[in-house]
Amino acid sequence: MHDTRSVANPSWISSVRAMYADDSAEADHVRAIHLATVVRLTPHTMMANIACVLGVLWSFYPDIHAGMWVWASLLLVICLTTLTKQALRRKKKFSSASAHTVHRATYHAVALSAAWAMFGIVWFADATAIQRMFIVALYGGMIGTAGFVLHPLPYASAWYVIILSLASLAALILGGDTDYWPMAILMCLYFPSVIYGSLSTWRHSTALIREESRSLRQEQMLSVLLSDYEQNAEDALWEIDKDGKLVHISPKLSHLLDIRVEQNATPSLLDTLQALRADGVLNLEKAIHTEKSFKEITLAFHGPNGEKHIQFNGKTLRTREGTLSGWRGVVSDVTQKVQSANLLRQLAHTDPLTGLSNRFKFRRTLMDLVDAEHPLALLNIDLNRFQNINSLHGHNAGDEVLALVARRIKRLVGPHAVAARLGGDEFAVILSTPEDIARCDQLAQQVNLNLQEPFVIGASRIHVRCSVGFAVSTDGQCAVDDIMMHAEVALASAKAGGPGRCVKFIAELGAISQRKKALEQGLRQALGRQEIQLLWQPKVDLATWHLVGCEALMRWHHPQLGVVYPEEFIPIAEQSGMIYSLGSWALLEACRLHAEDTDGINVSVNVSPIQLVDESFLSLLQHAIDRYGLPPHRLELELTESVFLESDSHAVATMRHIREMGVKLSLDDFGTGYSSLSYLRVFPFDTLKIDRAFVGERFHGDDAHALVQMITGLAGTLKMKTVFEGVETHEQLQIIQRAGGTGIQGNLVATPMTWQKFLEFRAAWKNQEPTAHDAKVTAIRRITP
Repeated sequence: MHDTRSVANPSWISSVRAMYADDSAEADHVRAIHLATVVRLTPHTMMANIACVLGVLWSFYPDIHAGMWVWASLLLVICLTTLTKQALRRKKKFSSASAHTVHRATYHAVALSAAWAMFGIVWFADATAIQRMFIVALYGGMIGTAGFVLHPLPYASAWYVIILSLASLAALILGGDTDYWPMAILMCLYFPSVIYGSLSTWRHSTALIREESRSLRQEQMLSVLLSDYEQNAEDALWEIDKDGKLVHISPKLSHLLDIRVEQNATPSLLDTLQALRADGVLNLEKAIHTEKSFKEITLAFHGPNGEKHIQFNGKTLRTREGTLSGWRGVVSDVTQKVQSANLLRQLAHTDPLTGLSNRFKFRRTLMDLVDAEHPLALLNIDLNRFQNINSLHGHNAGDEVLALVARRIKRLVGPHAVAARLGGDEFAVILSTPEDIARCDQLAQQVNLNLQEPFVIGASRIHVRCSVGFAVSTDGQCAVDDIMMHAEVALASAKAGGPGRCVKFIAELGAISQRKKALEQGLRQALGRQEIQLLWQPKVDLATWHLVGCEALMRWHHPQLGVVYPEEFIPIAEQSGMIYSLGSWALLEACRLHAEDTDGINVSVNVSPIQLVDESFLSLLQHAIDRYGLPPHRLELELTESVFLESDSHAVATMRHIREMGVKLSLDDFGTGYSSLSYLRVFPFDTLKIDRAFVGERFHGDDAHALVQMITGLAGTLKMKTVFEGVETHEQLQIIQRAGGTGIQGNLVATPMTWQKFLEFRAAWKNQEPTAHDAKVTAIRRITP
């Protein structure tokens, strides 16, 4: 970073003086570079001076005095002489320059500026207004140009600017017109700024030149260090000239590249590598031809001791003029590193116990085949009651049996199949050749029969039975998940039939997939046929025991399949795009019914994350509120944690708009697998609905109370209410109460019911009359503190 201290700093002034007095080699080098910069611009500046002389003569024509002709001739002689000298030494390179040389440049600048100064002092007073304007503009331009062009020579720049500036002041004052005095004042302010800028630029360029010189010295020192490194390090240095010939062949380089002594003393690097038939030579050749630095280009070839891997790093070498002179770098033997990386890669794709492919490699292979629309067959193999082997013979024996099973499977399926251990006692085989696919039925039976042969582990003979389920995709059109599901369905059927069975997937076994398709087809007409119904489940505030809300729960009464719950048909609706029509209907219907008689009770409606990112959702919500006149604060939308999985900023923005409308938001199913405090900070919900799993099996244990208390404490800190779902027992209710829960919902209060039954339940609860609908209310009240 350049020093930005004032140019008036004594140390800085001493550095300027040193340029004109120091006889050291470094000072000669700095002066030479500065002088060369000025000399390169000299032809242009002299031509500019000639043009200015002609411009003056044109401005005063025809009233040109004899003295002016003499002055013009003198200036033209100076400029032409300078141009002639420059033409004679245009090929001269300045490697050094003495102090006398730069002093001579200062004298030249003084002479030239004095000639121009004489013109203004002598003829400005008698000039016309237009001529005076021309002279002032000419001097201003010359002062600025000189400050820029002559900045590498600070004395020359300063004297040129000072002489012309003083001449300008003299001309303006001697002109006798007070109207020009403001210009004189401006000139007094202008020329010091030009000098300051010129000297600052010189200072920065000088610092850069010195830094480049230091870099060059460091590079030379580095060359010495590299030579020492070459003698003692494990890697080898390489250097080639611009034609690709090796400049120096050290013993280490000769060993790495297997270069024989009897070979040419200066062989080509690329020819040497091509003679080794090394893989990756083209990459190295392309890198060299780009004339840019490169790193970590790896080549592999077979050496006397086996396969060898070497890695090249290199940078370009250039002359001071910037032309390419060659390349230099380091070549390393990375054989062990590459072999270790290959081993790690193999371990990442291999089951360590059996040596078969692991689940990751298995699925990757399956995806590649499916993407290529390649025919394939998939076998799923499950060892029956394998846990008995671990119990009777120990886990070490069980591991040995698994390894032997893997060995038999690998031997049976052949080299072209991919055998994998999916985990535990589950194996799978992918067949992809036409011959293997054609014999998959036979192969499944062979695996089954072969594994029935006993395994000898020490003194024990262990018998294993297995079940095999397999599926075939002959046209390659089956998706990955589908072919896996087909094989799993076939395996489940084989296991259901008893040990030692093999089952091929057929259409009859696809009941699950058929049911899904049937649901998807039926869902398209479900709303029109009025098969979708909303049920209502109450919510109770634990502090007041008031009925404070209810949740609208969707049920589908399928004409053939009976009652279908949201857990099954909502994912289908989301995948097929029908969630928009279902969600819109549920929201409108809930607002319609609830607006008729709110009685201070909130209504909760579930909203899919897919709905939330739909651009029309906010309009739909506003329409539902306006159409039925439901107060916005009486409506609560329940969202699941999956709304945050894609980090959708649009969804978060939509949620903020919903809050601005006055509608409440509830985070449903809190703690079901994606829970994170991060999105509770991103968006403040009104209510946390704790998933029924937290009040189910997780409540049986000493830590139940602490777990619930932690959740309610978190919600309290974030100023959120908590509603525990699925509360069914008095014990659960007591734990929730002691932990500070604010609300409950579940069968302990009431099961989901129709709207009419809900209205009756609400009236019975409010009036506290012991009716059939509030029997559970009475039971709850008995245990209330």
